Amino acid sequence: MQCSFRQLKEKSLSTEVTHMQWNPKMDLLALANTQGEVWLHRLNWQRVWTLSPPAGASEGQGVTGLAWRPDGQVLGVGYQSGQVVLCDVEKAEVLHTSTLAHPVSCMTWQEAEDKHSGVTASPVHVDQSSSPASSQTTPQDTAAEFLPRLTPLPKGYSATDKANSEEEVVEDNKRLSSQTRLNILVVGDEVGSIYLLAYGLFSMGQLAPEEHPQAKGGRLLSVTLSSDLQCLSAVVQHQASADTSQSDHTVCLTTYNTALLATRKQELATLGMKYGQVATILGYMENTLRSMSEAWEDILLEMDNKLAKFAETIDSKDLDWQVSDEFLQLLMWGKASPELQSFLLNTLTEKGLKKLGLSIDNSYSNIEKLVLNHLQRAGQALLFHLSELKGLSLWYDKYGMLGLNTQAVQEAWSCAGSFMLKANELLQVIDNSMKNFKAFFRWVYAVMLRLAGEQVPSEVSKMSQKDLAFVAEFLQENLTEETPSPGRPKRFNLEKVGQYLNKKDEDLPFPQDLSKIPWETFMQSSTYLKGSELLFPHHQKKSLYQVFNITKTAVERALEGPAAVIGRSFNCLGSLPLYSMVKRGDSQHKRLPVLPMSQFSGGEPRHVFTLVIPDQDTLSRILVIRHPTQLHSELLVMEGAWLKVGGQLGEQEAKRCSSHKILDVSYYDEGTLALLLQEGEGECCPVLALLPLMALDDCGFAVLEVSQTFPLTATVASIGDRVGLCMYDVGHQITQYRYLENADPGVMAVGGERKVGAVLYGHQRRLRLFDMNAEEEGDSDEDISDNDMQDLNETR
Repeated sequence: MQCSFRQLKEKSLSTEVTHMQWNPKMDLLALANTQGEVWLHRLNWQRVWTLSPPAGASEGQGVTGLAWRPDGQVLGVGYQSGQVVLCDVEKAEVLHTSTLAHPVSCMTWQEAEDKHSGVTASPVHVDQSSSPASSQTTPQDTAAEFLPRLTPLPKGYSATDKANSEEEVVEDNKRLSSQTRLNILVVGDEVGSIYLLAYGLFSMGQLAPEEHPQAKGGRLLSVTLSSDLQCLSAVVQHQASADTSQSDHTVCLTTYNTALLATRKQELATLGMKYGQVATILGYMENTLRSMSEAWEDILLEMDNKLAKFAETIDSKDLDWQVSDEFLQLLMWGKASPELQSFLLNTLTEKGLKKLGLSIDNSYSNIEKLVLNHLQRAGQALLFHLSELKGLSLWYDKYGMLGLNTQAVQEAWSCAGSFMLKANELLQVIDNSMKNFKAFFRWVYAVMLRLAGEQVPSEVSKMSQKDLAFVAEFLQENLTEETPSPGRPKRFNLEKVGQYLNKKDEDLPFPQDLSKIPWETFMQSSTYLKGSELLFPHHQKKSLYQVFNITKTAVERALEGPAAVIGRSFNCLGSLPLYSMVKRGDSQHKRLPVLPMSQFSGGEPRHVFTLVIPDQDTLSRILVIRHPTQLHSELLVMEGAWLKVGGQLGEQEAKRCSSHKILDVSYYDEGTLALLLQEGEGECCPVLALLPLMALDDCGFAVLEVSQTFPLTATVASIGDRVGLCMYDVGHQITQYRYLENADPGVMAVGGERKVGAVLYGHQRRLRLFDMNAEEEGDSDEDISDNDMQDLNETR
């Protein structure tokens, strides 16, 4: 069956590709190139989107890993800079960014399965038909019943923007609403740390190098978690000496017992969902604050400068009064001094006053709407979810023992309350400022018309006693001169809103006077209320932005406990030396011959399989290593066997060569391996082939020696040097394959669920796409038509 797969496309790429990953649920191929970009293409090679490198990424800090969430809705991208970015499948929108301390070296995304049925119930929603026992231990997500929906931030005023805003669900910004099973993004870095991120978001476990010396100083080549969450396997590259330019490397397989993840799967799913909700709200609040900063205008600073020059004019004439005295005289007696008259008519001007009033009204109104419609709703939602987290932390047997600390969550809840107090304070400042500004500007406008000899409209000239009180209050609070610093001009207390949007770690220049607030006075005088944990603290001299940063830090601190506690619970069971990598001058291997581990559930006991190509020169054999996922004792038992692909493929094909080189290996699906082969002699034509895993049933696995200590002793030999392992030729069991004419050796990516494949060649700049579920018809080198492609997509 030489043409078992249909070639769909053959394309030239503008940039060398470093990583490929098929979407598990859709005919989409993600590719990362050497410039740090990520492309997403359909099967007909239509470009869906392009994701640019993260801001601040320098040249050479490109993509080091790709992993799809099991439902295919989110793509995880790891970078040399240490960032892990989650991107939406529909558009190049960054949903979440996690920053690690060291460069990412590998990543994989594993979905947890139920012990018996292979499925997991929703982590937060309770099936009403479930048993009472199960419903008692599964918390309900009641946020939608008590909280108002978060509305999208204003982006524009077109009909399209409004329609998109109505369809957008802000609460699902992290794309978690469709998740009914716990899934974990496993990330390894260059120094040996392993991170477990629930739903790609919540750090639910971290293995630091100092906590497992088997990986100390080692680069993680691949890391995976079994679907029953019982064990974690990592392939680590150890450096033989401190001199990286001359040192060889030993590659080892290290296994950990992670039974705590399996026993606390439901609790971790709940914490992961809750973290996603909290992270969504914090991101929404940060975007709202950014919109508020954009809505604020600094036009009042211009008036502040003009008043400072007017004050200098008064000082130069040795007049024993201030600017506020000038305006107060005008208010009381209706007569302006020559200096004030010149300031109003020539410096401030009627046109400038109108522009100033309009700008302040628009700016303050927009900020007020953002606080009322967005920021306060988000603050209420944050308090709600932190209150639920506090309740979960008090359930020690379920969540407290996982590291969810009640005191830390209480501190985060308290900080969120302080943020709400500061937001209400800002609303009060805006309300008072707008009333005083409007009264003051209307009065000044009437004065300017009189001074210019123009008729004053009746609606402008009318001033009530309340309006006079607003003007007097404005003169007292806003036109009082600050004591200037040496070498700095005088400053006035005109603008009080912009100070709340200051990101710098500085005290508010004009904090609110708490002595005028009856509740504050009562609370400070009360012995029982002062310092009570039931009341939110008030950061009088902090800006709104500063209190938000304090809240964000407190929330992160409250949710970082489980990562450390769960990480310390992992027990390293041993390491198995696989092979040595010899440094050859400046040559660098673009793809290390280690296949990420995968679990197959074809029987009991369930096993984790690791495939390794240890012979970098001959590429003549594959080592298959297996061990059970449920490790009931401290003794780790690993078994191994050798596989090779002889010259004959299938049972009916004529023998074309004595043996095949194995260029690449990948899991096609749970029952099939995909192989990229090359004939050992003759035409040396590459071959894309599928090998049923039933072929492993005939292999006689032998027990392997596992080291329980580190550093590895010289007596523990590498796999390639051991004897006693049987060699099995599986070439005749390959029933589907295709020769790739006119192509030099490369790498491949396959997707068994969608029955698709891709092979890179030509220095990683040419690509062939295959339908792995159809035989070639006609000329194998000819692309299928657009109509055929449309029919193919519809049938799928």
